[in-house]
Amino acid sequence: MTVFKKILFFIQALLNPAVPSRMKYEMGACLLYFISPIDFVPDFIPITGKADDIVILFWGCKRVFDVLKLHRQSLALKSKEANGTP
Repeated sequence: MTVFKKILFFIQALLNPAVPSRMKYEMGACLLYFISPIDFVPDFIPITGKADDIVILFWGCKRVFDVLKLHRQSLALKSKEANGTP
């Protein structure tokens, strides 16, 4: 897949009503926290300052994969229904 197709697939996943809104909001919150200059643990504190950003980033990545997985399952289900297979 090209990068454009991957981005388009991700946008379709965000617009898919089969994907719970909570997951979408959590991804947005992770992104906002990661780019925000305000942190729970300030970045100037050694090790722990960056650790909270890394934890949030990994959690957000997991959410992205979960959303894409649900979107793929939804597409597969629609495809089966369209083909008439149970």
